[in-house]
Amino acid sequence: MIGERMKLRLCNILPAAVAAVAGFAILTVAESAEASGYAQGLQGAPSAGVTGALTARPDVPEAGYFNPAGFAIQEEWGVGAGGSALFPLVQHEGDDGERTRAEVDGAFPPYLHAFGRYQDFALGISAGVPYGSSLQWPEDWEGRFEATATSIRAMEAAPSVAWRATDWLAVGAGPRLVWADVGFERFQDVAREGEEAHVRLDASTPGLGAQAGAWVAPHDLWSFGASWRSAVDLNFEGMAHFDDVPPEMEPNMHDTPASTQMVLPHRLAVGVAYEIMANGIVSLDLEYSLWSSYDNFEVQFASDEVDDIVEDRDWNNTISMRVGTEFISPLDGLAIRTGLAYEPSPAPRETLTAAQPATDRTITSLGFGYSPFDGVEIDAAYNFSIFTRTASADEGLSGAYDGFIHAFTLGVHARPGWEED
Repeated sequence: MIGERMKLRLCNILPAAVAAVAGFAILTVAESAEASGYAQGLQGAPSAGVTGALTARPDVPEAGYFNPAGFAIQEEWGVGAGGSALFPLVQHEGDDGERTRAEVDGAFPPYLHAFGRYQDFALGISAGVPYGSSLQWPEDWEGRFEATATSIRAMEAAPSVAWRATDWLAVGAGPRLVWADVGFERFQDVAREGEEAHVRLDASTPGLGAQAGAWVAPHDLWSFGASWRSAVDLNFEGMAHFDDVPPEMEPNMHDTPASTQMVLPHRLAVGVAYEIMANGIVSLDLEYSLWSSYDNFEVQFASDEVDDIVEDRDWNNTISMRVGTEFISPLDGLAIRTGLAYEPSPAPRETLTAAQPATDRTITSLGFGYSPFDGVEIDAAYNFSIFTRTASADEGLSGAYDGFIHAFTLGVHARPGWEED
């Protein structure tokens, strides 16, 4: 059965309970997953190697992120930890052909997944940065009145409980504990030659959601999975700062508390995995994200004298596809992984903006796993994401956006082995 083909032994390893507690600690120092994309699928090196096609595969520790039922299918315990390094490039091409490159530093989001199983029940936790975006445009570019800097980061710890009801059926569920922060900067025209005001918003908020999943294996070679991750309402509270404001305009442009809202969308995923003889697995996921909940970007200022910012977004729901393959090499202890994914943009051309230039993405991956000794596997993966060149029909700033991301993920996971049946 899938998940029992790589049976490893390990003694004297840090208990999974300690690793679970560390999952919360790692979030306090998590870096933003910076890219023009918003949802990030890098939750572990094994899953990155197959572009996240894991809804029906419970054989690696981060399977609990993609489907919490997977915790009940694995060995007595397991733990996986590591991180990714993302190096994006995002560009805007104006109607005159001039290209402006956003300044995007590399980002290093970590992850940690751990679980423990007793008989038919399991407790697990997945911790990471599933949503993130950050861009810094030049302060003198033509879109500076739309955005010069934007960022959002949502860090998450998701504990869950899973139950294997029968040999062929498992279910799991749990809460999602989120901490998010957002930043936004742009210039404002003050109708005075040579002068422009600058506004910056920094805000943060906690959030709470839920997740649930099911796993079914009607045959030794086939397994199916389904998972749901609920929407999370984020009600940001923070401060807005205004600089370089002419004295006569200060009553209408001054520092004040501010708020904004965003919703992380409902996510529904279904997957299938097929074991090819005894040395390979092919998996396929379809993911439906309800981005239509993101109607507009709005900043409400506490001061009545300062005009609120209201911009339409009108994002659409999307269906993403991920496919992955994993083969066990004739070289003992080596696994080879590859994958392909397509993620359509939720943003219509009419609201494709410099603040959130979300375009369609095509992702390819290559990964490896190597077990230097029983019970431990070292994993690495490389993902290359291409942003499809997309022309914006936004009235404020026309032109087109494109780019790419190089992403490297490195991690280690450990687990004990089962005796051969």
